[in-house]
Amino acid sequence: METNDFLTEEMEGSRLFLLLRDAESVCFVGDSLTEGTMNGGVPWYEPVRPGMRGNIVNISQGGATTKILLEYFLPSIVRAAAALYVIAVGANDILFRDPLFCATTATGYVQNLQKIRDAICGRRPDAAFVFIAPWLATDGDAGVIGGVVPSDMESAYRRYTDALGAWCGETGDVFVDANGYIARQFARSSPEDYLVDFIHPNGGSGVRLYAEAVLAQG
Repeated sequence: METNDFLTEEMEGSRLFLLLRDAESVCFVGDSLTEGTMNGGVPWYEPVRPGMRGNIVNISQGGATTKILLEYFLPSIVRAAAALYVIAVGANDILFRDPLFCATTATGYVQNLQKIRDAICGRRPDAAFVFIAPWLATDGDAGVIGGVVPSDMESAYRRYTDALGAWCGETGDVFVDANGYIARQFARSSPEDYLVDFIHPNGGSGVRLYAEAVLAQG
């Protein structure tokens, strides 16, 4: 996919695209949407990759939560010592709510991200950060938590997203909530056109929509 197959002039002028384009190295951190777990290995940012000049590192795993990243992936995240970190995690914290491996509150979610951020800055004090709100999950798939969608999923998304946005306001980091953009597109057409299940974008129109949404809101 060439850059001009996807990027519009408006996208190329977005603050986030300019950060991605100009960074000498970028580390993407996250869960299955960053790994491309369910769509053949295509991460959500793949359509933007041709416009990026620097080295790209992807540290992600399907099912990852903030706690899993903190406890098992932090050394790799810190070693990357990237100029720019794009961190998109939280959906699994919200959906699973297991204290063994999740942040079960919005406060705990932000605290885990703060610890990750602090560790990175200990190695790379000049690192820049982009935090993406927990990815939207629909209730259209029986695979959500063994067939059960948390009854307060919508309000939990709002709590976690609001807490992340407020925290980024304090740190000065870039905050992106792409979910409204994605939801509006789902309302105009059908989630099945973009998703392989209840949350994972497919490797074509899905990742294009998610990348577009992030740039539009970033």
